[in-house]
Amino acid sequence: EADKAQLTADIATLSGEIAANKKALMEATELREAESKENDKTVAEAGAGKEAVEQAIQVLNTFYGGAAFAQKGSFVPTNSDREGKAVADKAPKVFDEDYKGSQEASKGIIGMLEVILADFDRTDTTVQQQEKDAATAFDTFKTQSEADTASKEQAVQTKEGEVTMIEDELVGLKDDLSGAETNHQLALDELQKLNAMCVAGEESYEERVEKRQKEIEALKEAHDMLENWKN
Repeated sequence: EADKAQLTADIATLSGEIAANKKALMEATELREAESKENDKTVAEAGAGKEAVEQAIQVLNTFYGGAAFAQKGSFVPTNSDREGKAVADKAPKVFDEDYKGSQEASKGIIGMLEVILADFDRTDTTVQQQEKDAATAFDTFKTQSEADTASKEQAVQTKEGEVTMIEDELVGLKDDLSGAETNHQLALDELQKLNAMCVAGEESYEERVEKRQKEIEALKEAHDMLENWKN
């Protein structure tokens, strides 16, 4: 009974730990999925923002760079003639040189956009690394949790088997005890019968004296009768 009680307590403890493991894993899975979704959204937003800033910088560089910027490449305007001149190139010159905007203003705006671009790059790199680290940590936790749960479940099965064996043994012992008690009672009953036959059936001393006295008196009466008959 003591072994059974201890095993039952162990099973209850293990069952509680198994339930706690499963709950923790479920909660961690939900958090991991939410975190991954949020990271994907952040990376996508950073990518879209980066693309928009790159386009803005390209437009500003083109606008503020003017002809000098264009000379760095071999760009040929659309709808140009054999000499590479567009309709705007053939128009009368109003100013002595192309308008290139405020160069000082361009430096400030483009510099600010480059800072923003760097922030988007850093966000993308940081978040992707954080996602990778979080996924690795979750996988490790999941593996360890599932292994621990499986081990505890196996222990529960083993202990439940032991409890079943003990219960079977207890049933056998109770049957043996019941049989022994029955045999004991039969023996007591038989002993009581023998006692009645052998012990209780014997005469007491007083009974023997009384019986002997009656026998003597009977003999005296018989003797007297004989004497009287002779006379």
